[in-house]
Amino acid sequence: ISPTSDAVVNGIVGVEGTVDIPDFGFYKFEIASSGSDNWLTIQAGDEPKIEEELGFWDTTQLNPGPYQLRLIVTDNQGVEREPCAVQVVVEEFTE
Repeated sequence: ISPTSDAVVNGIVGVEGTVDIPDFGFYKFEIASSGSDNWLTIQAGDEPKIEEELGFWDTTQLNPGPYQLRLIVTDNQGVEREPCAVQVVVEEFTE
């Protein structure tokens, strides 16, 4: 649900969505610089959620620019579902 595709973000960003599949195992969300396949897991959870807060993404230490943010849900047999990914732009963080 949030952030949406092409959103401009900075600071601490709340990640919201739905992670509710049959035989739910866990979820994780990851980031990568745009065009990169080097994914970094930034948070995970083990409870199903429907249109709720999944966690937070701290962008304060990232270089400004485009990033991919993806959510992966895995069932209790270890099978990953198709990731949900959005492109976002991280702005420079100023306090």
